[in-house]
Amino acid sequence: MPSRLFRVARPRTGLRASAAATCLLLLAALAAAQAPPHLAPTPARPAPSVSAPPAAAAQAPSPAATPPPPPPPSTQQLAAGHALFAKVVDALGGETKARTVKDVQTRGQVTAKTPEGEMTMEIQTAMIFPDRLSQQIDAPFGRVAMVATPAGAFVLGPNGSSDLPPQMRDELLKQVQRVPLWLAQKVDDPKLSAAAVGSVKIGDVDAQILDVRYENMSVKWFVDPKTYRIVRTYHTALGPNGKVVTISSDYSDYRTVSGFPVAHRLEVTTDGERDQTLTLDECKINAGIDPKLFQKPPAPTPGPTAPPAEAPAKPGA
Repeated sequence: MPSRLFRVARPRTGLRASAAATCLLLLAALAAAQAPPHLAPTPARPAPSVSAPPAAAAQAPSPAATPPPPPPPSTQQLAAGHALFAKVVDALGGETKARTVKDVQTRGQVTAKTPEGEMTMEIQTAMIFPDRLSQQIDAPFGRVAMVATPAGAFVLGPNGSSDLPPQMRDELLKQVQRVPLWLAQKVDDPKLSAAAVGSVKIGDVDAQILDVRYENMSVKWFVDPKTYRIVRTYHTALGPNGKVVTISSDYSDYRTVSGFPVAHRLEVTTDGERDQTLTLDECKINAGIDPKLFQKPPAPTPGPTAPPAEAPAKPGA
């Protein structure tokens, strides 16, 4: 159900276009940086010029500059990282329990900075490991949904659906792989690498930094050494405009859901600016998700074309 915030008068056309761009950017790299919950959206800046949500999302991004690769971790960093990763997995419930997780659904409120000021929207996510993602936002002008699967990705809005470019599909599916409950299932996978790369003070916590990589996905976890819970994540992602952005997410308000610790508050900082806050109202694990949620709806069948009107008879004809 939409939140009460959206039971308001219909927004002006200019406001609707800008809000559409904001919502699409919120959805574009959602799930980025996630522990459960898996909802770290991308920033709402810079907002592209749009006339409707699908059109905005369909614009192909320009190629982004590839950052130089970091130096490979040392043998000592890998050994310490493997030990720390194992403790994080134990704090999540253990590898055996983590392997039982097949799908996760969340519902909550996201508050984001927009060109029109702060905007709060209801947001819902459905995820099937390892490669199905659906997220929808109830915006002032209507519901906007984004779906990604190996077959493709698309946006569905009030004006219909529009395909996303392959780069955005790949980025969205990479976000699924950043979810700790999924990575915990890969603890013995040789494609997984975890390196301890230092520590940093976050509030009262001397967080240990864990650089986690799986195939071409990477994310840094900042781990509380007392509880082995993730208090912050950091990664880079390809934004809808083709530029690489840095996303840092702080996690708090952990609660137990189906035996797993789940953070119910997420504060997102993009390129150094804190711009979004997510609070969860509900989280469901292994509740089952209808596969139809990830299917693109068929295009509407055009109606019959009316025959041309006969020209009026000329006087005296």
